[in-house]
Amino acid sequence: MMSDLKKQILDEGSYAFVGNRVTARYTEEFDPMHQHNVYLAALPSILSDREAAYQLRLEPAYLESERQLSIEYRQHAVQRLVNVVQPTANQLELHQRFSRVIRSGYVTRNPLSAEWNKQLRSAFPNLLWDEVNEYTKPVISPSATGFSIIGTSGVGKTKSVERVLAYYPQLIVHHEYNGNAFDRHQLVWLKLECPYNGSLKALVLNFFQSVDVVMGTDFYRKFHKSRRSADELLPDMAIIASSLGLGVLVIDEIQRLSLAHSGGAEKMLNFFVKLNNQIGVPVVIVGTHKAQNILTKELAQIRRGLGQGDMIWSNQENDEQWQLFVKKIWKYQFTTVETPLDNKLKDALYEESQGILDIAVKLYMLTQWSVIGQSNEKITPAIIKDIARECMKSAQPILSALRNGRTEDLIKYGDVIPLSQEYLEDYLKTQKERVILDGRLNTLQNQQKAEKWDQINVADEELLVIQIAMALINAGVDENTAKDCAKKSLQFNGASTDLKVAMWDAFDLARKERQNVTAAAKSKKSPSTKKNSSKTMPYSEQDLRRIVEQGYKDGIPPYQSLHEAGYIHTSLEFHTA
Repeated sequence: MMSDLKKQILDEGSYAFVGNRVTARYTEEFDPMHQHNVYLAALPSILSDREAAYQLRLEPAYLESERQLSIEYRQHAVQRLVNVVQPTANQLELHQRFSRVIRSGYVTRNPLSAEWNKQLRSAFPNLLWDEVNEYTKPVISPSATGFSIIGTSGVGKTKSVERVLAYYPQLIVHHEYNGNAFDRHQLVWLKLECPYNGSLKALVLNFFQSVDVVMGTDFYRKFHKSRRSADELLPDMAIIASSLGLGVLVIDEIQRLSLAHSGGAEKMLNFFVKLNNQIGVPVVIVGTHKAQNILTKELAQIRRGLGQGDMIWSNQENDEQWQLFVKKIWKYQFTTVETPLDNKLKDALYEESQGILDIAVKLYMLTQWSVIGQSNEKITPAIIKDIARECMKSAQPILSALRNGRTEDLIKYGDVIPLSQEYLEDYLKTQKERVILDGRLNTLQNQQKAEKWDQINVADEELLVIQIAMALINAGVDENTAKDCAKKSLQFNGASTDLKVAMWDAFDLARKERQNVTAAAKSKKSPSTKKNSSKTMPYSEQDLRRIVEQGYKDGIPPYQSLHEAGYIHTSLEFHTA
């Protein structure tokens, strides 16, 4: 079922979450209030907590052998972590709430009158009325009630809501029920995202456009140029919702509703209550603590309209649930060396994420990216803390407020998005550059990137190695020899040595290495030459080898010897910009 879910962008820049379209399959429920109701009979069955946990969880594939694959593969594999879902108590409660509100909303909206009479007979066996005489027919009040979810950004509100909605097909196509023709579409749920301009009318227009996305209708084109207000468009929403049998309406990111654009908190709350009453379906609103700041004074009013009450989601405590969550995500480790999970690592991850699941997952991803490709790919608490300080600056206000229990700051910073997808992609790109520069120095691309090496925090000594090695590679020395000679030259001369001197020494080391390789090759081809190996041809007075050799005997570096002999006039040819 999850494979068909997607998000489609709307004209106002928000997203419509789109689910599955199925043909109705009917299963009568045991509850007498739910029997003989075509809308209820087409819904999936009510789940126990154990069944709901199985439905909610998401566990991407993982193989231990993947640790031995290429650096590039493992960097990409780390991103599987964003799809891991470990069910929590909040999510199980959310699953049950949606099950209740959807069913309670459908109880009094049976579209088949004959079946409605059967439903009433099943639900109220002691009621007496003459079915022929309409005056004696009982009336049951609508029971549509909703609820609100308010919580810190990143605790998993939106992902959890979408996982629960995914259990239900979004659109059910009916053809026949109990031998009676019934050609109708049932829209089980619709999830809207408040537009960025914070306008109630834009939210209403999003409703029309989202229905168009799911149904293939054309309501948005009909209404989007209308001068009617949001309140004036409510009856049209009610007609569409009724004709489609809408089961629940979810409105996410309500903190975006601007007081200026919407006319104040009281007007907004009245609008939500009207939405619930006039459309006749449960309304679930979702937002951060900043939304609580908007709704605080009038919260009692919205509670009366949304009768299931509030769900206040905060960060996880460092308890058994947190331990299970960390154990689940720790499995997805793609370093060459396994780092076993211990209490110090658990505590470090909690301290730097404060139990916000989204931050914890992304921090673990960033930590793995930072060590993959290093000589030692082991994860430590110190690395987790360093990455948190370096890469999560935008999240620090929320984390600090949580550490110190400052509720007013949570409301102030409640709509901060700790780590965007764009940030993660940029960080991954940076880590890829680090690996490429370290492993493929002989390409033109890496030469260009090395000029900007300081932008990705490489140590000064490593930069010198790269500069010297590149000069050797450009002169025809193979990559491994170039890096080895560059490192030996720096070790010989010390960190304070002039780059030109260290570079010339590296050239001399590379020359000797080549001579050794050539001599070894000749020795294998012609063993008889070993007898004369101790005899060397005398150098001429002008031979550079003689000058360098004599300089070594006098304790003078090759660069200085050649300079004093008049053979070196400039070092620019060896310097890389």
